[in-house]
Amino acid sequence: MPMRKTRRTRLERKTIKMEKYAKPLLRIAMSLIFLYFGFQQVSSPDAWAGFVPEFLTSAIITANNIVIFNGILELSLGLFMLLGLYTRFASLILALHLFGIAFSIGLNPLGVRDFGLSFATLVVFLNGPDEYTLDFKLAKKNKKAD
Repeated sequence: MPMRKTRRTRLERKTIKMEKYAKPLLRIAMSLIFLYFGFQQVSSPDAWAGFVPEFLTSAIITANNIVIFNGILELSLGLFMLLGLYTRFASLILALHLFGIAFSIGLNPLGVRDFGLSFATLVVFLNGPDEYTLDFKLAKKNKKAD
């Protein structure tokens, strides 16, 4: 018996047309999360100092200094990810960083949330530059120049 072609529903057709936006949407959403938390850490380090593990602090490096450094890191790499500049590098560092945070927080609602966000950021790394990134546009420009 010959197979019948199945007709796609209207929702399926629209979803297929929008698939090209999935990668940039995830990249932009994750970068905005890092930008938000980076800004919060730089502007209010006291509020975040309690999350710094004891073993990271010393007489020279205070919890507030670590929080500020972490905030600057998240702001910088979050901006790179938003622009799509060094997309793979920025998203890999942020994913590994967030995995470390998730493991240090432990098995509680915050840790589980961060664990999920770590995997989402890892997917951005695995996807690489999408067609809306500066990486993609620069690579395309360099190909034309060759």
